[in-house]
Amino acid sequence: MPEIVSRRAGRPKTALLSTEQIVDAAFDVVREAGPDGFTLTRLAANLGVKTPALYHYFANKDAVIKAMRSRLASQLDVTGFIADSWDAAIIPWARSYRAAMLSFPASIDLLATMPIDGESESVSNYETISTSFLAAGWPEHEIVTILVALESFAIGSALDALAPADNMSPGALAAAAPVFAAAEQSRRVRAAGRQISVADASFELGLEVFVAGLRMRLAAIHS
Repeated sequence: MPEIVSRRAGRPKTALLSTEQIVDAAFDVVREAGPDGFTLTRLAANLGVKTPALYHYFANKDAVIKAMRSRLASQLDVTGFIADSWDAAIIPWARSYRAAMLSFPASIDLLATMPIDGESESVSNYETISTSFLAAGWPEHEIVTILVALESFAIGSALDALAPADNMSPGALAAAAPVFAAAEQSRRVRAAGRQISVADASFELGLEVFVAGLRMRLAAIHS
C-alpha cells in the first residue's frame, strides 16, 4: 500500500509543496549528504512529507536534478550573446557560470554531469550562444566543442576557488623547489595587492587567454 501524507480532510487552502520548495530542499540535501547521498527518500524527509508526495511534482530523482540544473541555468548571463559580440559576451557568461557553480558547491558533480535533455532553461541558453557563434562565422562543428571547453574551465575554476588559498604552496619542500616556491609566493602577494583571491586571479587570467586564443583561431579559420 502506498504511503499517504497525513492531513486534515478536505481540500487544503494552500499547496502542501511547490516545485521551488522541493528544489530548495534538494540543494540542502546535497549539501548535507553529498551527491551520493541524494535520494528522494531523504529529500522527502527533509521536507517533512512521505516520498510519494514528491511524485505529484517530479517523476523521479533525475527530474529533480534537472530542475536543480535549471535553477543554475537561470543564473547564467547570456544577454551579451544577443546584444554584443560573441567574444565580449563570453566574459560575463563565464563569470556567471563560475559564480552559479560556487552558489551550489556540493552539487557541482551532480549538476555538471546531468544530461540537458528535457531541461529547457539550459537548452535555451545554448541555443542563444550557438546562434551568436554561428553568426560570427564559427564552423558549426566547433561550436559545442568550444562551449564544453569553456564550461570545463569554469567548473575547474569553481573547484579551485573552494581550495585553500595556499593549496599550491610547497610548504616544507620550498627549499627543494626555490623557483616554484618564489613564484607561488609572488602570486599570492600580487593577488593580495589587487584585493582579489588567488583563485579569482587564476580564473580571470585563464579567461583572458582563452578568449584571446579563440579570437586568433577564428581569424585563422577565415584568413
